[in-house]
Amino acid sequence: MKKIFLFITVLLSSIALTACGNTLTDLEYIEDKGTFILGYTDFPPMGFLEDGVPAGFDIEIARLVFERMGVELQFRYIDWDAKNVELDSKRIDAIWNGLTITDSRKQEMTFSKPYFDNNLIIISKDGSEIDQISDLEGKNIGVELSSSADISVSGNETILDISNEIKKYNTSSEAILALNAGLVDAVIVDEIYARYVVMKDTSNTYQISTEIIGSEQYGIGFRLGDESLRDRVDAILDELYEEGLIQPISIKYFGVNLFIRG
Repeated sequence: MKKIFLFITVLLSSIALTACGNTLTDLEYIEDKGTFILGYTDFPPMGFLEDGVPAGFDIEIARLVFERMGVELQFRYIDWDAKNVELDSKRIDAIWNGLTITDSRKQEMTFSKPYFDNNLIIISKDGSEIDQISDLEGKNIGVELSSSADISVSGNETILDISNEIKKYNTSSEAILALNAGLVDAVIVDEIYARYVVMKDTSNTYQISTEIIGSEQYGIGFRLGDESLRDRVDAILDELYEEGLIQPISIKYFGVNLFIRG
């Protein structure tokens, strides 16, 4: 009986040790598999496809980070409305594509330090005379589904009361196409995206409101509790910024350095 008891005790101890040995931190998990999968959608200039290849401000910085970490960076185009499912199921390892930090999202994921300040504004056709929230009375407004603009508009009673209809699109680019087609009168969107659209437009098609709908900051969204991975990425971003390797990328896309270390 004693031998049986001893055998069971040793067996259980071995199982416990094996279980502990197989428990990896989130950082060790990434290092062990040797790849990091970044989730992004069509949101220029932060992340987009250019000739079939992922490009953009966030994409270029991510390449620097994981090159330094010694991990292969892979990209996965995601449905923005399903981003939490993609993250929690480990189909991606982080959302890094102009992701706004909000209190509700902090309950769902672990955020990096803020790296970008941004505003929500109204973009409309040039000559539309839409410059303030009050100018949206009776108008059809486009937003990207599940974006910070969608969240902001959904909680703005003034906009909901005076507008005719809020139309939601899978991407900000689709919302702009709807504006071009006359399906909406204005789009509420991140200022950085709106200015990119205006910069790329050679026909002076658009105008941007002077009124700011709201202010926000971008961060990288990791799985909830993935703090060691978050801390490692933040540390590398600090290093790259101190070495002056990030600033030229910002100047390339925005004309000035807009990258921050919060």
